[in-house]
Amino acid sequence: MTINETTKNTFIKINHLMSGLQYLFKVYAVAADNVTEGSCNQIFLYIDPDVIRNLAVTEITTSSAFLTWNEPVGIRHFFRVHWIGNKLSRNATTNLTSYNINDLNAGVSYRFCVTVVVVDNSREGQAVCMSKYTRSFVDNIGMAVGIGLGVFCFILTITVIYWRIYKKKTNSDTPMHAMRSLPLTQKVYEEYFKEHADFFRFEEEYEVLKAVGTAQSRIAALIIENEAKNRYVNVLPYDASRVKLSICCSPFDDYINANYIPGYNFRKEFIAAQGPLPNTVNEFWRMIWEQDVYTLVMLTKCNEQGQVKCEKYWPCGTNHYDNISVTTIVETVQENWTTRDFTIKNVKTAETRNVRQFQLTTWPHHRVPQSTELLIDFRHLVREHIDQQSSYSPTVVHCSAGVGRTGTFIAIDCLILKIEKESMVDVYGIVHDMHLHRPFMVQSKDQYVYLHQCAYDIIRSRAGPSEDITIYQNMYSRF
Repeated sequence: MTINETTKNTFIKINHLMSGLQYLFKVYAVAADNVTEGSCNQIFLYIDPDVIRNLAVTEITTSSAFLTWNEPVGIRHFFRVHWIGNKLSRNATTNLTSYNINDLNAGVSYRFCVTVVVVDNSREGQAVCMSKYTRSFVDNIGMAVGIGLGVFCFILTITVIYWRIYKKKTNSDTPMHAMRSLPLTQKVYEEYFKEHADFFRFEEEYEVLKAVGTAQSRIAALIIENEAKNRYVNVLPYDASRVKLSICCSPFDDYINANYIPGYNFRKEFIAAQGPLPNTVNEFWRMIWEQDVYTLVMLTKCNEQGQVKCEKYWPCGTNHYDNISVTTIVETVQENWTTRDFTIKNVKTAETRNVRQFQLTTWPHHRVPQSTELLIDFRHLVREHIDQQSSYSPTVVHCSAGVGRTGTFIAIDCLILKIEKESMVDVYGIVHDMHLHRPFMVQSKDQYVYLHQCAYDIIRSRAGPSEDITIYQNMYSRF
């Protein structure tokens, strides 16, 4: 769009520009004949972005806060989230209209601010802020007051005694009832794990996690034109974190049943997706291309127990999926997994890219792998390939629904990296964060308990030779 204005002054005010957009301004001197023009002087400028709308803290715990907001009017590149409290000030960026902040302190007043950043990565709009207290550990106890003072005193007494017992055993100031929402050092986690070797506490944690994030909207998934693109009617992507494809012909072209999932290294490190349907294979490859994916993880067989779990979306030779040509170069079959190398080509631009698929073929239907060693080794194979590729390319992970096995695999990767880089364990926090981005991530108690056992076995293996796998198989046999 080009707009022309004339003035006899050496200044002019131009109205009705779109916020966040870059404009080219040109100024010419015009002679008295109103035709002859001198040379032009020009400048590129970004218009300040508009502010976000409806900032809210929808979930707040002793150590985290989940912020949501609505898109600003106009154009934006990304959002900058800033929080300050307890003498600390931190920043983060996101492309989503939500952000989960971890590692907060209990009972502290924090000021949360969100600003809009335009494409030049420097010009920011006005900040929208709000202040909130994180919940204190006493708050959790205080919730029981409504059932009677006598019961409250009983609960308080038991909690204090429990704290003293745990402090004596581990030299920790953190009560065990609060452990589920805190990252733990390796040493403390080993004690914590041994105290709950019957897995009852971990099952309790999972029950708390089941409801996290479920209040978010799924409007795009429920549009009648998109219903047939969902494999399961109850596994629908949240609007705030869903992957959006480019629009080709229809306004519904942007939909695919997939969500961005945070990893250890960055917030869009993974894409959790359902296994493609016959009518969504083209969209699946379009997502691979548009999201610049180099690593693809498949955690299911195409058919399991007589049911179709995933469409075979890759060719034996070469096939075209709309504007994406896919060629299978090599397939390597091993005892527990299969790897495939693809060359994908954009037929419009002739650009090509190599993608490697890792398919784990021995994960039992609706269960967990027979040992922690299997998934840990498979994850190591995948992570090795990820680290060789672009550091900011997302990895697509899918099973059938894209939640249970998918969530467990992503959680294992985050767990291992946190242990390796920080010597910390945070199973609860990792799964909590994933639940805010896609429903049912880590779909069962069995899978959640399996993650805790993986964390313990990883710690034991780092300490030296141990009976880690044997312990796992014996303790988990009741499932």
